[in-house]
Amino acid sequence: MVHEIKDAADFNSFVEKSTEKLLVIDFFATWCPPCKAIAPFFAQLAETHGGKVDFIKVDVDQHGSIAQTYGVKAMPTFVYVKNKQKVGAVQGANQAGIQAALQQHM
Repeated sequence: MVHEIKDAADFNSFVEKSTEKLLVIDFFATWCPPCKAIAPFFAQLAETHGGKVDFIKVDVDQHGSIAQTYGVKAMPTFVYVKNKQKVGAVQGANQAGIQAALQQHM
């Protein structure tokens, strides 16, 4: 299941859990067509890897400071966090890149 964060505390709780398992963050915007196009693929990854990986979505228009912290400059951007540190990122609706980074960091 993909969790859409509500606020900074919600986001931080997932980052804290990244010591136990990988966190994949989808930075998106509601007005972004590529973000909408990749959403079903991201949801499918969450279904497949949900027990081992946390998948969350961050709306950059609602949570701009979080996006800025992770260096997000375009949407969608997928950031991989492990042990509270950014370990990778994929920019754009690139299914192969998202999948490859997931496998690399699991």
